[in-house]
Amino acid sequence: MKKLIIRLAVLGGIIGFAIYYQNQQNATLNTAANRGVRLREYLLPGLRIEALRKFIVKDSKGSVTITVSDDLKSAVVAERAGYPASMDKLSTTMSDLREQKISSKVQIGKAAWAKNNLKAPGDGNEGIGTQIEMKDGADNALATLILGSNTDITGTGNPNPMNSASQRLVRTVEDGETIWQVSNTFFDLEAKPENWLDKAFIDVQKIKEISVTAAQADDSWIISRGKDSETDFALVQPRAGESLDNTKITAGSLLSSPSFNDVSPKDKAAELLKDAIKAKITTFDGFTYDIQVAKQSKEGSDKYYLSVNVAADIPQTRPAVKDEKEEDKKKADEAFAADKKSKEEKLAKEQKFAGWIYEVSEYTVNNLLKKRSEIVKLEVPKAQEGAKPTESAPSQPSASVPAPSTSSAPAPTVTPAQITPTVPPAPNPAAGANAPVSVTTTPVSVPVIPEKPAEAKKN
Repeated sequence: MKKLIIRLAVLGGIIGFAIYYQNQQNATLNTAANRGVRLREYLLPGLRIEALRKFIVKDSKGSVTITVSDDLKSAVVAERAGYPASMDKLSTTMSDLREQKISSKVQIGKAAWAKNNLKAPGDGNEGIGTQIEMKDGADNALATLILGSNTDITGTGNPNPMNSASQRLVRTVEDGETIWQVSNTFFDLEAKPENWLDKAFIDVQKIKEISVTAAQADDSWIISRGKDSETDFALVQPRAGESLDNTKITAGSLLSSPSFNDVSPKDKAAELLKDAIKAKITTFDGFTYDIQVAKQSKEGSDKYYLSVNVAADIPQTRPAVKDEKEEDKKKADEAFAADKKSKEEKLAKEQKFAGWIYEVSEYTVNNLLKKRSEIVKLEVPKAQEGAKPTESAPSQPSASVPAPSTSSAPAPTVTPAQITPTVPPAPNPAAGANAPVSVTTTPVSVPVIPEKPAEAKKN
């Protein structure tokens, strides 16, 4: 028994020493890392935003590379075949990083980085944080940091990145193994290419006509309206009894300020636009949108894809007005020039969307996917008011012979007096030989049907 107690004591001592050694090792690592790194005000002091040419976001699942033009006016997403990136989001992110202040310096040893998601992508499989790299035109690093776990203001873990009270652990490569805590979760800095795309899109206004060509001719339809001020549309070339049910389709605001979820290059058109419905939208401003829409089932859910080509007929000169005053002419010319410029800028912007396949929401395109039978109503013709029921021609009276009765009651007796003979009119001597002859048969007497003799009574 004494030996067992001794062994347990020795084992407990070994475990205690191991824990103490690990804690000391973590403290030593953190102390060494903190030497020469003073607590400062800003996380990335002196960050040169104007030198940025490449912005890279990486995590354990993927990466996003954004390349910025030399004039800093545009950027593209490499993982989306060079589709334009959101300059607003990129500019806001860079400003936030440069202006971000440090809340505190946290003592977290290197051995505890995985627990706090402070490890860089490629450094194992667990505890990987979100790495942000900023480089200049020569591919030199401007700054590199690892965004770790979120914490609340008390320093304990907080799984909710949207919580306004949350803070986040950050490790900058330039500061070695020093760990900072900042009052910003940077929740939208994710390695998802679709989240960095410029989501500006076509904006269809003042629709004049919508034409939809479906796979089945009977499902196709065309609707239009005469003026932009009119709320309701009407069917073009309606069939008998048809009219448009304007409650079944939202035509006036179709594709007005739409957005999209993701984008694919043109070489995906055959796959994503298979069996697409074709539509053409024309506007009172002279714009024409040729659109293809397809619904595809992918990974157990429905996804909707759209492609668009835009053209416009923009007048280059203002029609002359007879006896127009010089002052009025000047104002009208200026207004015409401004309107012309606005339309040309809109056309140039929207023509950049050609050749791309956009993943959109069902709500964005559901009206274009409707069949003709789903948007029309059929008028049922009303019965003609005051119509009289059809009258049959009068018939000649005739004798009615009742069927023999099978009952024991005596059958009714029909006498010749009850049959009224038809008396022909007297011949008209003036009618001549060609006068029609009326032949009347002699009344026939119906004999009385004798009663059935009663059965003889048995003695």
